Amino acid sequence: MKIAVLSDIHDHIDNLNSALSKVKSQGCESIIFCGDLCSPFSLLALMSSNLHIYSVFGNNDGDLSLIYQVSKSEQVEFWGNSQEYGEISFDNHKIAFCHHPKLAKLLAGSKEFQAVFHGHTHEAYIENTGATLLANPGSVCGIINGKLGPASFGVYDTQTGKFELIYLFK
Repeated sequence: MKIAVLSDIHDHIDNLNSALSKVKSQGCESIIFCGDLCSPFSLLALMSSNLHIYSVFGNNDGDLSLIYQVSKSEQVEFWGNSQEYGEISFDNHKIAFCHHPKLAKLLAGSKEFQAVFHGHTHEAYIENTGATLLANPGSVCGIINGKLGPASFGVYDTQTGKFELIYLFK
């Protein structure tokens, strides 16, 4: 199964629409979202993919109550503030996802997961912590440290355990 991993939309709907077009062309069957939608309308745009969405809050999500209300459907599974990370399993791959990199590194170090994804820094990378894949898909908004940078997301293949970064623009 291919899973799209997105983070840090920051209400940049044009880039999100471009990303969702590429998500479909990659054959992804669901989406992991690592936080920072910002506004409820970004979640509605994300839901237009018609794919199942697994999501956590980020530090810039504004109206948490309204975002949570919008997410109340069978299409979206939201891990709220009471749990800082989500975890799912597909094809015997246990996957954790969160917003903050320090938590992601702790989760990867636990050796409980085959893959751990996070956002927050907007900078894409892929590394291994022992047998665990640790990655940041970058940002959909394409802003790094207040400047225009690469906009990206990732695709995780649960059959192969491989993670690929997909760039909207560099």
